[in-house]
Amino acid sequence: MPSNLTVYARDVEATDSHLIITTHRGKHEIRWELCSEKLSQATQAERMRMALSPSGSSIRWPLLDEDLGVGPLILPKN
Repeated sequence: MPSNLTVYARDVEATDSHLIITTHRGKHEIRWELCSEKLSQATQAERMRMALSPSGSSIRWPLLDEDLGVGPLILPKN
């Protein structure tokens, strides 16, 4: 899948070790350290306070001032 495509999430969830993103293709589990430096060092309470954008294309963590696109998180890196 080309990395310039926008990927939309239907749901997001935070576990102790992973960010779980649900798309039309299923669930994608990403370890926190692969998401970002801020998220890898955040507390679980900070990680759990997240908001999926209305379009489903990005996730925001207001307590950390962190915004990440869904596509770059789950698409293979070239």
